[in-house]
Amino acid sequence: MRSTKEYRAIREEIYRFIGAYITKHVYAPSNKEIAEAVGISGTTVHRHLIDMIDEGILETDAEPGTQRAIRIRNTQVVKRRKKSE
Repeated sequence: MRSTKEYRAIREEIYRFIGAYITKHVYAPSNKEIAEAVGISGTTVHRHLIDMIDEGILETDAEPGTQRAIRIRNTQVVKRRKKSE
């Protein structure tokens, strides 16, 4: 079993990855993408996401387990149009 410090470090890495991914793509990463980026299993990602939703760090309007349906609480992503030349 992981220590509390390791658990928090993993959650921080997940949080940062989700934020960066949403900023770049304007939609959330899949559990598989998170797992590959952080180096943990999909099951572990799922558990962390559920915990983070329960704690109000992340939010979703979808059923638990729905892919790409999470967002960081109290944030909004706006896609800017590129200026025409």
